[in-house]
Amino acid sequence: MSFSLPYLRGRRYLRGIDWVVGSLHEAGRATVGVGAVSQAIFELDGKLADQSLRAALDQVSRRFPLIHGHFSRDYFNLAPYWKVPRSARAASIPLRVVDLPADADDPADRLLAEHVNTPFESDSIHIRFLLVRIGDRRSKLGLVFDHRLFDAFGAETFFRLLEEAFQDRLDDVAPRVAITEPAHLDHWKRRFLAGQTLNRLLIELQKEDVCALAMPTPTQGRQVKFVHASLTVEQTAQLNMTVSKEINVPIILPSMAARAVAAVEHVIPRPALPGSQWLLFTSANMRSAGQEWESMFFNHFSFLLFSAPFAAGKSIRDLAMLLRDQLFQAMKEKIPSAMEDAAALGRIFPRSLVAKVINSTFKARMSSFYFACVKETGFAGATFMGLPVTNIVHTPLAFAPPGLNLCMTFFGGRFNIVLSYLDGAIEDREAAEIVERFRSSLVA
Repeated sequence: MSFSLPYLRGRRYLRGIDWVVGSLHEAGRATVGVGAVSQAIFELDGKLADQSLRAALDQVSRRFPLIHGHFSRDYFNLAPYWKVPRSARAASIPLRVVDLPADADDPADRLLAEHVNTPFESDSIHIRFLLVRIGDRRSKLGLVFDHRLFDAFGAETFFRLLEEAFQDRLDDVAPRVAITEPAHLDHWKRRFLAGQTLNRLLIELQKEDVCALAMPTPTQGRQVKFVHASLTVEQTAQLNMTVSKEINVPIILPSMAARAVAAVEHVIPRPALPGSQWLLFTSANMRSAGQEWESMFFNHFSFLLFSAPFAAGKSIRDLAMLLRDQLFQAMKEKIPSAMEDAAALGRIFPRSLVAKVINSTFKARMSSFYFACVKETGFAGATFMGLPVTNIVHTPLAFAPPGLNLCMTFFGGRFNIVLSYLDGAIEDREAAEIVERFRSSLVA
């Protein structure tokens, strides 16, 4: 039986991955003025009524004061927790509404990019909405969210919560949303062994230098830019069949990562910081099936790492097989859960120190780029507040380093591709070429 330190049952203690995200948030604010922030954009057919949206936001804000909380530390056991205000009656969720002409797609996208690049107005604000109505027939609703409060899946689930409020069903689902979390001050042996497992992996990966981009001089207000592309439903279905045959298992992540490496390597054949491996960080969903409401708030994922030899992208199949074997080995050694357990021990340290340790890993080349391939969606409905949902696009800010994120998300039977890059890390034409080469490799 594991010895457990006492804690207050009514608090929302932060898990290990929450502490890592909080550390990345601090690092992001230090370099570009905005922390661990992302945006989920709902594209809708029709003109969304802002009165209905404001009413739903007010309901949710009152029901979940946790939305307006902030970081604190339990001075008895030193575990970090999310301090929830006693009442959120005076608080509101910011919403800005902009109406544009019917053909103003580019101005709408610029407004949404500006939205995610703008810091929150105060430390008690963690979500913010921008509704852009393009004529009378289309709307784009952007939710900028603090990753300390939501991960991407949770943010999509939050749209479901607003839909439930709109349908007068908030009282039915609200009790299922978890607002407390144990302190996880237990299972010490398992957590220390997890730290040893993770340390062995990092030592092995650090034997080779990492290819990376040179980061521009840290500047408050430096923008993150975005390039977006989509596959059709038919192309997505064909892609799933192709990659299953390619690596002989029905798993798409290794094949997608191999194509991502090949695309980046083709466009940037001589990275500013040369090395013998491309190192990719990617995420692994740790949610249990059917637990969407229970896991809406905070972070429920862990990390995986892929190492691709430099100049290995010429044979996509061989590289995909190599990354498949790395994935199997990581699952065998339980790397995602080991990262969570090891990170739980690190909560004792200040976030600023954890951020410095993360950034100094691999000679300050934390990774070549971040890659995500997420086929789960937290919003499975066809309509939002009475309007058909035509797509969901994510625009996450790119951390520096590595300054480059390539993400695939899934909605409506098709994949979306978004490249996020720190202005000055690569040129705009290079970003566009990476996305086009990656997209072309998916449908070839």
